[in-house]
This record gives sequence, C-alpha cells and structure tokens, in this order.
Amino acid sequence: MFATMGEMALVLHSRQEPTPAQPDLHHRPLVRLYCLNGGHHLRILPDGTVGGGRLEQDIYDTLRLKAVSPGVVVIRGEASGRYLAMDQDGRLYGSQVVEDECYFLETYEENHYNTYGCRGRPGWYVGLKRSGEPKWGPKTQHHQKAVCFLPRPVRSL
Repeated sequence: MFATMGEMALVLHSRQEPTPAQPDLHHRPLVRLYCLNGGHHLRILPDGTVGGGRLEQDIYDTLRLKAVSPGVVVIRGEASGRYLAMDQDGRLYGSQVVEDECYFLETYEENHYNTYGCRGRPGWYVGLKRSGEPKWGPKTQHHQKAVCFLPRPVRSL
C-alpha cells in the first residue's frame, strides 16, 4: 500500500495474488459507476455486452464491487450475474465466471473519481466513450475522463 504525492492519487495495491475462491470475502453495497465522460453508468448485460447507459432505473447498471485484496476488486453486474472482464486485446466483456481477466486495481484519484486498471495489463483501464461504447484498453490513460468513475449508491429500482 502506498500513496503517491506527485499525482495525489491514493493507490492500494497488493503483492498477494487473489484466487477465484476469494471474491466473496469482502463486498460493498450495491453501486452504479457514473462515468465522467458522457454521463453514462457502466452496465453489464446478460449476453456479456458491456457499455454505458443513461437511464435512471436500469437494472443492468447496478453493480457489486467485491474487494479480493487491498486495492483489487471484482465487479459483478447484479441483474446479469456477469463479472466485468478485459480480454488480452483490451476489450471489455461480461464473464460468467471469475477468471484472471476479472481483477481490477481500484484507485481513488485526486479528482475524487475512481479508476479501474486491468491488473494483468498495466496502463489499461476500464473506460467509456462519450457515446457509451466501451473504450479499448490500450487507448486509455489514467488522466482521461473516459476512465473516471464515481460510485453512486443504488436507490430502489
């Protein structure tokens, strides 16, 4: 665990590797991840499609973030039952099971938004374009609006 003073970002990383048996250890309340770029909420659909939506009462943007180790989370769509994942090419999708592509490094940035970096691909982040389409991992950088998400509590749907 460390905090970088140059970028004023709190980074919680762990050297301990999470295992698929760990995702249920620590979880937080249900949230919606609001993207600074375009005002979309991250959604995971039942067919595995990932994107952004702007509807206030959309069950597919209700997410549960589970901490598997300090700074490492797994993100699950509550309605779809799928886990957010980033494949080896940097494309986002919803996986039916927790696999290596489902672990993300959660960082609280100085702008009070969170970023979710791909644990297996340093420098690749979960991101949404202004259109709501998922942004390709290699095209993301930590300072872009597309990768900044604000966890918002879920109101009753």
